[in-house]
Amino acid sequence: MEDFTEAVTLATREVSAGVVVVAVAGELDMATVPVVEEYVRPRVGDASRVLILDLSGVTFLGSTGINLLIALQAECAAAGAELRLVATAKAVLQPLALTDLTGHFTIVAAVSEAS
Repeated sequence: MEDFTEAVTLATREVSAGVVVVAVAGELDMATVPVVEEYVRPRVGDASRVLILDLSGVTFLGSTGINLLIALQAECAAAGAELRLVATAKAVLQPLALTDLTGHFTIVAAVSEAS
C-alpha cells in the first residue's frame, strides 16, 4: 500500500489565547483524511474559542474531506468552540457549494479575518 502522507502537509500555530490555526495543504481525500483527522482532532481541545482550518493550500476536497469538516464542526461545537474555514480556492469552495454546505460553515478569505 502506498504512503499518501506526503500528499498533505499540516502545521499548527496559536494566534491568540484559545485561537488555534491548523494549515492544511495538499489533497483532502480518502487517502489523506485519516492523517489529517489524527492531526487535527487533538487540537480541538486546544482551541477553547476558535479552531481555524486554513484550507488555502488545499488542491482537492473530496467527499471524505467534506465529511471530516462536518465532524470537526460538531466536535468544536460540543467543546464550546467555533470552527472557521479559510478558503478562497475553487478546489475547496466548489465542492462545498455543490453539496450546499457553504452556509453551514463560517468561511473567510484570510486567517486575520477568522480570529
